[in-house]
Amino acid sequence: MNDQNATYTVLNPDRHSPVVISLPHSGTWLPESMKQALLPTAVLANTDWFLPKLYRFLPAAGFTTLINHVNRYVADPNRAVTYDLHHDYRSATIYQRNTFDHPLYAKPLTTVQMQQRVRMFYWPYRHQLASLLNQKKAKFGHAYLIDLHSFAQYPYYPGVKPKTIVLGNDHDKTSSKTFRQALTNRLIKQGWTVENNFPFRGGDITRHYGHQQGITAIQIELRYDQYIAHRTFGEEVLTQYQPDVFGQAQRRLAFLTDFLNRLD
Repeated sequence: MNDQNATYTVLNPDRHSPVVISLPHSGTWLPESMKQALLPTAVLANTDWFLPKLYRFLPAAGFTTLINHVNRYVADPNRAVTYDLHHDYRSATIYQRNTFDHPLYAKPLTTVQMQQRVRMFYWPYRHQLASLLNQKKAKFGHAYLIDLHSFAQYPYYPGVKPKTIVLGNDHDKTSSKTFRQALTNRLIKQGWTVENNFPFRGGDITRHYGHQQGITAIQIELRYDQYIAHRTFGEEVLTQYQPDVFGQAQRRLAFLTDFLNRLD
């Protein structure tokens, strides 16, 4: 893909279901200009590795699915737009440092450079997501947004043993407590341990759209060691997963098809 190609893929846009699946952080593509600007030591860690493949059973079942191809380090569509150079990755749209707080560039990006990235690589995903949700609302009177993510560990809580899945709905503000609990119960039945709204309450996608009338939104965060490999993960780029671990996780998540099919 080059700078002029589509930065995302939409699958099943006309599916007769109010559900939209969003995968904003699974992309790995970088524009050439960014490749040239990155420090040789830069590590683009903490991508939501392999999730489109892990959850491929959802578009295969016909659900409308939006997949971002662009690396989150180019422009993060799960953040509100800001050009403040002092923001870290938890609040920045364009990261100047990686998620391990190590510098990405020899000199900071300019505001003009950041504005260009937001225009080219942020807004296309957000506008497409908004369009899909509005189409669902127009057709069904309500839309459900399922935002899929993964994580290595709880950031800033090194002494806390993380659960295998974290659900975020901004403390029951972007979906009902009943909806969150129903999903939690189904996950527990499949053997997952579930944390709710800690340390991830849902990113800007979940909160921005989930606070709108007629949209139910929830973020699902899956721990790396549950689907990539049974090991710890550090500051690294991943290119492969352990097939048996991956397959087992996929089978345990397959109930989502039935769960989402029951939404109307």
